[in-house]
Parts: sequence; structure tokens; C-alpha cells
Amino acid sequence: MPTVSTSTMLKQCRRLKAKLGLAGKETNTSEAAVARAAKIRSAKIDRKIRSDWKNEQKYIKLLLLGPGEAGKSTLIKQMQLIHGEALDLQEKCARIPYIRQNIFDSMVAILVAMVEFDIPLSSPAAKERAQRVLSNSQVCNPSLTSKDILNSRFLSSPEFFDDITNLWQDDGVKMAYSRSNEYQLLDCAAYFFERVEIIRQEEYIPTEQDVLRCRVMTTSITETRFSASHENRGQPVHFKVLDVGGQRGERRKWITLFDKVTAVLFVQDISSFDQTLREDSQTNRLLESLKVFYQVITTKYLRSVSILTFMNKIDILKEKIERGANFSAALQKIKDEAHENSTNPSHSEYDRQIYQRLHEILAENPYDSFEITDQDRKNFCEAFPAPDSDHNDNQSSLGRKLSKLTKKISNTSLYSEMNDEVIKAATYMKYLLKQIIDKVEKKHHGTLHYCDSEFRCYEFHYTCAVDKSNIKKVIDGCKNIIVKDYLMRIGLPVS
Repeated sequence: MPTVSTSTMLKQCRRLKAKLGLAGKETNTSEAAVARAAKIRSAKIDRKIRSDWKNEQKYIKLLLLGPGEAGKSTLIKQMQLIHGEALDLQEKCARIPYIRQNIFDSMVAILVAMVEFDIPLSSPAAKERAQRVLSNSQVCNPSLTSKDILNSRFLSSPEFFDDITNLWQDDGVKMAYSRSNEYQLLDCAAYFFERVEIIRQEEYIPTEQDVLRCRVMTTSITETRFSASHENRGQPVHFKVLDVGGQRGERRKWITLFDKVTAVLFVQDISSFDQTLREDSQTNRLLESLKVFYQVITTKYLRSVSILTFMNKIDILKEKIERGANFSAALQKIKDEAHENSTNPSHSEYDRQIYQRLHEILAENPYDSFEITDQDRKNFCEAFPAPDSDHNDNQSSLGRKLSKLTKKISNTSLYSEMNDEVIKAATYMKYLLKQIIDKVEKKHHGTLHYCDSEFRCYEFHYTCAVDKSNIKKVIDGCKNIIVKDYLMRIGLPVS
């Protein structure tokens, strides 16, 4: 019998397969396996997309808007502390370099202002300390960046804390601080100056108040998620809050976030009536805030979105007016500035129209003839934080009960002792916002709560973003309104 080689046998097998129609089966089997694997992967991706979309629908989307330094980031930190997890040790310690930088930047701002105002320091020793602080700043070293200062060894040295402590006691520094509305100074300056001896300790751990008051400019979009019960019953409601910078250069990012928003939380600094913008020293902060509010409520993408306005920094407003700030005179300057801007060709036609309307509103509603009611007084005093409230992060249950009792007593005292000019200023600013709404909506729907046929609601709240009890009360009130608004939008009955 003849011997058949292996190669010959393979050829014969291939010919036989070809006759039987089995040629290329191995190749087809391999391709089919790849196709099946790809189909399985595609199905997994589709399931993940559907799952993510389904989970995303559980969240009510809130957008936090307002001009720069109004207190938006502070407000969102409070939301995290109230409804989210408490700050851990690592998160608190991560703020220490920024707290030191806040102290440094504040003292540099005061020292520079002293030169501009021709206010002298009280002693040669104080001058030496001031020179040492300035020599480590961008004033003497323009090439230094904010990051360089943040990481500077000087900010953690004993000399730095000694210099700050002694300079803060200087009469000239105190005089310049009293004129802080005339230059750019962080709101937290005095708070941290008073705590320098605590902050300088090696074992120092920032308190919640320290973290809340620490200023870090927002330059990106920050998303915060938390869950809260609705009127203390049923399943928790999930919220997603988006925070974005309020400076002019950051506002172009706002439009990317307008899709599927349930409500806008608009934060306004009502204490900034006598200050100018950090990014534009010619523009009054309150006028800018009114302009931004007008732009938000007239944006076509937000026409059916509810606007909840937080009139923030009422504690600083009180401090300013009691220190002698003239709110009436500041309003006259704002009105004049609005009129000038309405005819300034350097502004766009759209901006000129807004300034014209704001000027009309200010002219038609003079502050000097504005009167407050007992209800206005009650609303403001109930929102005002009690002295030293929430400064102790580790209160016992008894301590918290005593704090609530103290706040109740303080509110009663505030009602009779609160400066009428403070209440009038705050109430008038809320009145201005309502007048802007009336100009836009062309109809008036009530005193504290406005709604149109598209389920748009307007709410106004006095807030102090660093006071937890105040923010918790406001958020709890807003939360129920937001949920009801959301249910109406998706067609569910609301009781």
C-alpha cells in the first residue's frame, strides 16, 4: 500500500470540505465569535447607559448662580454639612494653606490701602513688620503667582503669625480696615485675624466655621449631591447642585448648565452696596448683582424655571450700617451709574437697555420715601443669626438645646433692638428685585411668592451663609417648594 504524505492528506481534506460546502468554516467560526463578543460588550454598554440615565432622573437639578463673592460656595458647603457627610480630618486640614493665604492676602490689601489713603503705622516696629509682609507679596515681587504664595514657607513661619498679630493691633491698620469698602478686602479678614493665635498652633485643625469662611475662588464647575427627606416622610429626595464661578469671565460657562434645571438658587450679597467689583473697579457690586438677576430671569432657557433668591450676608450689612455706612447715598450713586451706563456706547445695546430699566426702577421707587412694616421687621429678625451661633462644632445635645433657647431669646431682643435702617435697607433690596420681576413678567402675583402659568416661582430669603441654623431653615423651606414644582412639571398631583 503506497504511503500518503501529510501535505497530500491535508489537500484531500480541503477538497472534500469544498465539495461538502464546509470550506472556510474555521474562519467563519472565528469571525462569529468576535461578533458575539462585540454584541455582548455593546449590550453591557447600553445597559450601563440606561442604568445611569435612570439613576440621573432621580436627582432634582439645582443651579447656583450669582455674581462673584456673593457666598455661593459657602452656601453649598453648608448644604453638604447639613444634608451630606461631615468634613473628615483630611478635608479640614487641606484648608489650612488657604486659610493662611486668606490672612496674608487680607493684610497685604490693608497695607497697600494704607499707602493709598496716606494712613501711617503707629511705630517703627510696625513698619518693619509691614515691610516683611509686603516683601513676600506680589507687591514687591510681581513674578510671584498665587500658587507660589500658597506654598510659601513664610506663611507657616512664626514671624508671619507674629507680624499679623501685632499689625492687627495697630491703630492705622484698624483705621484702614474701617474703610474696607473703598478697596478689595475679603469678608473673612477680621474673623481670621482674631483667630491667628489658634491658627498658628501645630496641632490646629480648622473648625466648620473656619472652612466655611475660608475664601477660595471658584474657577470650575462644582457638582454636589445630597439627599434629604421631604417634609419628614416618605423616601428621601435626591438633589444635584451645580456651582459655577460668578466673576464676569466665568459666566460664559453658565449656559452649558441650563438644560433640565428644576430651580435656580440665586445668591445676592446685599452688604456690597458701597463696594466695586474685584474684576472691575468702576462697577458697583449691587448694580452688577441687579443686572445679573435681570439677565437670569430673562434668559429664554430659564423662562419656566423657578428662582429662589438668597439675600446673603445680612450680618455684614448690619455691621456696615451700624458702623456708619450711608445706604441712601450709595443708592443715589448706583442710580447715577445705571443712568451713565445706559448711554455709554462702550456697552452693548442689550446691556444699555438693562441699565436703563434699572435706572427707571430706582428712580420710580426712591429709598427715602420707602417704609417698612412690622412684618418686614419680623421677617428680618427671625432670619438674623444669634450671637456666636454655630461656632462650636462639637456641641453636646444639651448645648444645642441651649443654643436654640439662646437664639429664641436673642430674636426677641433683636426685634426691639435691631436698627431700623438695617431692616429698611434689606427690605428695600428685596423690593427692588420684585420690581425687576414685575417689569419682566408684566404682572404681580403676590407679596412673597410669585408663580406664572408655566410653574415659575419666585422666593426670597434673608441668609447668613456661615450660620448653619439659618441656612438649614431656608433650605428646608425651599426644598418643599422645589419638590412640589418638580412634581407639577412631570404631571403628578401635588397636595
